[in-house]
Amino acid sequence: MTKTKGKKKKKNKLGFTKKQLSILLNYCVATRGEPKITYKSVHKNYTTYSRRKSTTDLIKKAYEKEVVTGPFLYVDTGIHVSFMDDVGNPMELLEKYEKDDNTTLAYALHGDWNFIRFERGASTLQYSDSIIPNSYPNSGYHIEDLTFDKKGQLPRDPYPHGWLDEHWGVYNCMRAPREVTYREVGKKIGLSWETVKKYYKDILGQCKILNCFFPLGIDGYGHQLVTFETDYEIGVLDALKKLNRTTFIYKANGIIILCLYLIPAPFNFNVSTNRFKELEENGYIRDLHVCTPRRWIQWSNSYHLAWTWIWREAFSASFYSDISI
Repeated sequence: MTKTKGKKKKKNKLGFTKKQLSILLNYCVATRGEPKITYKSVHKNYTTYSRRKSTTDLIKKAYEKEVVTGPFLYVDTGIHVSFMDDVGNPMELLEKYEKDDNTTLAYALHGDWNFIRFERGASTLQYSDSIIPNSYPNSGYHIEDLTFDKKGQLPRDPYPHGWLDEHWGVYNCMRAPREVTYREVGKKIGLSWETVKKYYKDILGQCKILNCFFPLGIDGYGHQLVTFETDYEIGVLDALKKLNRTTFIYKANGIIILCLYLIPAPFNFNVSTNRFKELEENGYIRDLHVCTPRRWIQWSNSYHLAWTWIWREAFSASFYSDISI
């Protein structure tokens, strides 16, 4: 009798199966709960692999392929956001702001806006987040399926209270907490590793923990930026969690900013634009602006999250360890 070979598991273009991507999303969820969680704990509680090496190899590959980024700590430290639609040469302006230490993020755009700038100053940035999916796969939910059903405003990101210089020192050294050990930070700022750990635990409760999940890798998608106002801010957040990859969301001066990652398929930009236009026509959003990013820059010392350039610099293979001190 001839044995029938088992069906080969289908992989995406980066070599990941659906099961592996589901495990990687679980890893993102785990690191949002505890950024320095050990791979031993991830293996035990979030995977079905029998060998721990299989878990660590999968996560390492995910970082290398930029399927997963983060975790990254974020607190509101005062960012002003400017929207511009009358810039004659956006690329030239981008070069100018690239030399400005107060600018933390800038987009040169084509479309309804032609420039958006984030800079240190009077705080108009009210909310920042990198949305990860509720589950993977997401039962075929696409941008054209977006509906905003729940009214309500997004909560304001709080400014950290009661932080001493030591808290800020630990925060600045540990914004990518899986990158460094407590001992390394202690040597850098002149504290014992036990004291660093104490301050880290103090600040963690006031920080957002952000990371990203891109099944096709961050470079596997097209980019679209849309802004609008809405009474359905909570509904927007809930709807974007149904997509199978990360979306970046900001709120500034009451304006929602979405940095969308579009699946590389014919007319997807048109499909996305049409869906948001329908939402505007049906009264769910207003003052819609649709843009294509031409180029953007973000400084690695910025105090807020945008896209993932900082993680491209930060998350190298040297981070893949279980060292906690």
